[in-house]
Amino acid sequence: MSLPLEGVRIVDLTRLLPGNYCTLLLADLGADVVKVEEPGRGDAIRLAPPFVDGQGAAHLAFNRGKRSVAIDLKSRDGAEVLKRLVERASAVVESFRPGVMDRLGVGWEALSRRNPKLVYCALTGYGQDGPYRDRAGHDINYIGAAGILDVTGSPDGGPVLPAVQVADLGGGMAAALGIVVALWRAASEGRGRFVDVSMLDVSASWAGMLWSWYLATGEVPRRGGTPLTGRLACYRPYRCADGRFVAVGAMEPRFWRVLCEALGAEDLIEAHLDPDRQDEVAGRLEEAFGSRPRDEWIERLAGLEACVGPVNDVAEAMADPQVRARGMVVEIEGRAIGPGPAIRLSESGAAARAAPRLGEHTEEVLAEAGLSSEEIEDLRRRGVIGDRVGGGR
Repeated sequence: MSLPLEGVRIVDLTRLLPGNYCTLLLADLGADVVKVEEPGRGDAIRLAPPFVDGQGAAHLAFNRGKRSVAIDLKSRDGAEVLKRLVERASAVVESFRPGVMDRLGVGWEALSRRNPKLVYCALTGYGQDGPYRDRAGHDINYIGAAGILDVTGSPDGGPVLPAVQVADLGGGMAAALGIVVALWRAASEGRGRFVDVSMLDVSASWAGMLWSWYLATGEVPRRGGTPLTGRLACYRPYRCADGRFVAVGAMEPRFWRVLCEALGAEDLIEAHLDPDRQDEVAGRLEEAFGSRPRDEWIERLAGLEACVGPVNDVAEAMADPQVRARGMVVEIEGRAIGPGPAIRLSESGAAARAAPRLGEHTEEVLAEAGLSSEEIEDLRRRGVIGDRVGGGR
């Protein structure tokens, strides 16, 4: 099977979820991702519980299909080793705050001198300029600043954290897209580009529906106050008799009509989007769905175009027949480790190689970069690179 990014080597200097997700997407498309980590410690995602055989479960899920080398980038020799790796790489992606890589002597300008075709992606919280460029932050800070967190939750409560990390994952996907586009241009122009991805920028982009609402109406969106955040009764979760929920998304009139007829509530068809009747309609739907268990409703509505489905818990989601049919539960060495590829091409598949131990491929990758066995052993003896198998989890 030939994958579109075969022959593309990505040097991954990132840490934690955003960068790990970015390079996972690239690895699933065939890229050779070389994860550069600190000797003896590695990426902190390795230390995030729960653990499976001594390794963090998130590390196993997000770093499958990659190789790991352990290099001390704070040392002069470690920086030189990175430059040797970059000479044969297509792209570098890092997630340090602006200026850190320059201080280590391995920033965009230094690396592009060694490899003019190199694509360099900096994935940061706030970007390379602006008053926040040097601030520390996490997903909660970026979605908070972008206006997403304020609108998430019920009208009678405070902001609620999303169950997934919106800015982190969105930032990782945007970085992967930026890298692929820059690689495409590099192939035709013979020169690389600097790709500046900010997780606040991505959060703002994802908040486009909310921002456009405000710009059009002058009204600040409030929790439960816009069509897709609970304002409409036809687009909400509803509790069933067994305490589980269905997700109702009957936005279009034809879907709404089918649902009302199935519920025996034809008198609500005309009230679909009537702003003065939404509380009444929601109350009727709460009463109807509360009369039967969730799975009974799913069975009764199966085959009807009403846009109603289950609110699955994670175990149910992984067992869902559609999820299974699409191969979205990846198994490696007989064990399920996480979600499969998010992007499908006519020829694609999840990387079958397990997530690497810290420094597992150090010698292999450095030899590919042209270092002799004597040079590698000298670097190891002086602590510039990690042990043969690697410390930590």
